[in-house]
Amino acid sequence: MVFHPGWKKNFFISFLIGFGFWMVMFGLQFYVGYLEFVGVHDPVNVIMPVVEVFIGYLVGSLINDLIVRGYVINQLKGRIHIVWVFTISIAIYTLDDYWYAGFSLSNIIFSIILGLSLTLAYYKTGSIWADTGLHYGLNIAYGLFYGLVGNSGSALFIIKETGHETAFSNLLHYLVPASMFLFVLCTIKFYTNPVSNIKNRKITISQ
Repeated sequence: MVFHPGWKKNFFISFLIGFGFWMVMFGLQFYVGYLEFVGVHDPVNVIMPVVEVFIGYLVGSLINDLIVRGYVINQLKGRIHIVWVFTISIAIYTLDDYWYAGFSLSNIIFSIILGLSLTLAYYKTGSIWADTGLHYGLNIAYGLFYGLVGNSGSALFIIKETGHETAFSNLLHYLVPASMFLFVLCTIKFYTNPVSNIKNRKITISQ
C-alpha cells in the first residue's frame, strides 16, 4: 500500500464512479417497484451506525483489495498469462463474496462482472486506490440503504423489498456492473499511474 502522488485523485474518481453507478441501480429499483422507500431513520440515532458504515466499509474494502488484487496480481503477474491472472483474482473475489451474498448462480455472475472492474482498475493503474475507490463507493451506496453486512439497523434510509420482480429488475444486477466496467475502461486514461510516472522520471533523468 503506497500513498503515491495522485492517489487521492485515483481514489476520488473511482469513488464517484462506484457510488454513482450503485445509486443509479437503487434508483432504478425504486422506479420499477422492486424497492419501496419508507423513510429516514432519526439522524440522532444513526450517527454512530453511519460512521461505522463509512469506517467499516473502508477498512473492509481496502483489506479485500490489498489481498485479492494487490497481493495476488503482484505475485502472478509476469509468471503466467494475464488472462489467468485476472481469472484467479476474480475467482478468489467471487468465493470471498459468497460468504456475504450467499451461494447462487446470480450472485456468482454478479461478482464476476463486478470483479472485472475492480481488477482492471488496479491492473491498468498499478494503484490500489483506483481499485479501493470503486469498491468503497459502491459499498457506501449499499450501506446507506442496507447498512453494514448483517446489521440493517446501521442504514440511513428505511426501505423494503416489495417482491415485485420483473425481467428488467433482475437484469439490473448484471447491467449496472457491466456498464460500470465499460465506463472504467473508457476513463482509465484519466487516472494517475505511479509505475508509469516512475519510468518517465527515470527516462527524463537519464536524458
